Amino acid sequence: MRIQRRIPLLFQIFWAAAMVAGCGGSVPAGPSFEVSFESMARSAQAMRVEVYLVDSCDDVTLGARPVPAVATTYVRRDKAGALGEVEPGDYGLYGVAQDVNCGVVAAGCTPVTIAGPDDDLAVTLSNLQSGGCANGTDCSLDTGECIENAGGTGGAGGAGGMGGTPLMRVDAGLIVLYEFDEGSGSTVVDRSGVVPTLDLTIADPGNVTWSSDHLTVNSTTTLSTANAAAKVVTGAQASGELTVEAWVKPASPAQTGPARIISMSLDAYARNFMLGQEANTYAARFRAEGQTDWTNGMPTIFTTSGTATTLLTHVVHTHKSNGSEVLYIDGVQDQTFTRTGALNQWDPTYPIVVANEAIDDRTWLGELHLIAIYDRALEAGEVQQNFTVGP
Repeated sequence: MRIQRRIPLLFQIFWAAAMVAGCGGSVPAGPSFEVSFESMARSAQAMRVEVYLVDSCDDVTLGARPVPAVATTYVRRDKAGALGEVEPGDYGLYGVAQDVNCGVVAAGCTPVTIAGPDDDLAVTLSNLQSGGCANGTDCSLDTGECIENAGGTGGAGGAGGMGGTPLMRVDAGLIVLYEFDEGSGSTVVDRSGVVPTLDLTIADPGNVTWSSDHLTVNSTTTLSTANAAAKVVTGAQASGELTVEAWVKPASPAQTGPARIISMSLDAYARNFMLGQEANTYAARFRAEGQTDWTNGMPTIFTTSGTATTLLTHVVHTHKSNGSEVLYIDGVQDQTFTRTGALNQWDPTYPIVVANEAIDDRTWLGELHLIAIYDRALEAGEVQQNFTVGP
């Protein structure tokens, strides 16, 4: 059901639950909530989730925005937040999720009892289907409504819509892609379409759990390519550039080493590149001649403290041919660095290794939703596009 009426947002929140819990006044006080989905197809990823506290679930129609509501707020993708100050009592916690075309893809309501401001609430949304924006209009992810688009292409930011071209992930320069949606088995397929493909083999299948759209690493194992990842070296040396992208949900903000999310390496001390987690930050290394300990990709650059949480997060590291590097968190530039030096010494015999090192001593635990490698540095707008589309 499409409701074209504009509903004011009473509260806006940060996208990370860790921020909700610990940013000291930057988020309205009150009960916190998490939103989960009974099921959610990749083609119907929720870009915007509106959450309402209502007097009773009997007061809502699934897919519609309830008016009036005791409180309302929204989140994007993280599906977590806070409701502000609410009087204790019995309520209904209602959520409605939209995709990038403003189509309603899921909704649900759960009776809740609020005793105090520290209560943790939860609501599960079930799949729905409804129309999105008509051709000639765009979906505003700030309001969740269709707005006129002078370009006439429809969709989110003029990039998609009914009758237009859907907003898609960037594919120019893509050379490795893992979507972790196989659902079972011991192989993660490289879906980039660039040969030779670099499928991953899970060393200990019993240490992971498959879901329909991600893989959870529960205890130490290694996901690695059987063959050398030579196509990555060929592409990086030709352009002098690389992008490493990951959608991940760490099991803990205390993993160190750095704990390896993805690395092209021989062992813990010799690599071409690495993206990992160091406590509550994400870390990147990149081999460039002339740098400190360059054979290990040093020096390491880190994101801002507190960016590595237990929430699903989009992490991207780019390296340009002029030496400039950027680390992005959830589509936003977080850190920059300049690392000059040629890539002539990149070793094409190294494999791709995920969730560990080949020597099995830099374990990373958590959910893997997507990993991609590009043989060029994505621009800021392209990083934002991939974030908006989701894993």
